[in-house]
Amino acid sequence: MGEVALRFLQGALDVSKGSNAAATRVIAGRITSPSFNQERMFVDEDRGSFAGSYRYVTGAKDYGFTLDVEQASYEQLGWILQTAAKGNVAPVTGVTTFTPSTTGVTGDDLQAASFEFGDDTQGFLATYCEANTWTLGFDALTPAGSFPVKFSGNYFASSLTSNTKTPGLSYPTLTTIEATTGHFYIGTTSTAYGSIAELKGSLRAFELQWDNALAKKLFVGDGKNFSAMGRGKRVVTFTATFEGNADGVTRFVEWDLAREKRIRIAFTEDATHYLYIDGRVLFTAFDPVGAIDTNTVFSIEGRFIVENTDNSGLNSDIRLTVGNGESAYT
Repeated sequence: MGEVALRFLQGALDVSKGSNAAATRVIAGRITSPSFNQERMFVDEDRGSFAGSYRYVTGAKDYGFTLDVEQASYEQLGWILQTAAKGNVAPVTGVTTFTPSTTGVTGDDLQAASFEFGDDTQGFLATYCEANTWTLGFDALTPAGSFPVKFSGNYFASSLTSNTKTPGLSYPTLTTIEATTGHFYIGTTSTAYGSIAELKGSLRAFELQWDNALAKKLFVGDGKNFSAMGRGKRVVTFTATFEGNADGVTRFVEWDLAREKRIRIAFTEDATHYLYIDGRVLFTAFDPVGAIDTNTVFSIEGRFIVENTDNSGLNSDIRLTVGNGESAYT
């Protein structure tokens, strides 16, 4: 499948999983690393022939792909997170808050999407698509560079067919989420997220890593396409690069003594376009990796952990808040 066939991406959120809704929006991203598999197994038979290719069986279908968004936008991130963090989350006055469930979920609570891709002469449709693992973050900041926040998600899909693309969709107006508009906050677990103190002159790079632990389920009666996705235990981690001074010693002590912290990473373009990533974290690795001037540069790994509602807690392991002015996602 050529490069052009994996471009010109459009999508729609499914009302019910696998319902194959016609595309409602152009997606500012590309499909990469396609994995479109359906086994053909030939039967080894004693036919008294030197030919070995008479009869075969066709296996169940197994489809997947990576959705890469090199410049994530406020307008589209909320749509993407429906398929990756928590589904069927409605905006409230232009703000969508994703707090993934910890209990009471039957199967997975993501919202499936249908993706159309390819040009007018070679179009394809993938349905019942949900993100199994995904990342969101930015590269290390340096002068004279551009640093958009990037999204990359590994998606499962139930079906893949040739398709005539939904016509008439226009390329949207988008506001890129830029790391240079970011702010980093860190504080005690007894401090409300909105009151955590900002830490300046320290964070250089950050990547959120999310694993939904989805499982494709194929039952008798499904035919060759799986009919459901189950869900294992979600794990959300991160890697971050800091330039150390006195703050570097503080981060070391927090890691060394296993002190849980609350963090907020905020990107703000204006009053209506912003992204907050909130959560209670435990640093799991501390590694000096280099030096700039007289400061040590070190890499920290961490894991988001579930907290209760005390001190304005999340009752979850993480919360993502997207302000973009959207009134609904389809």
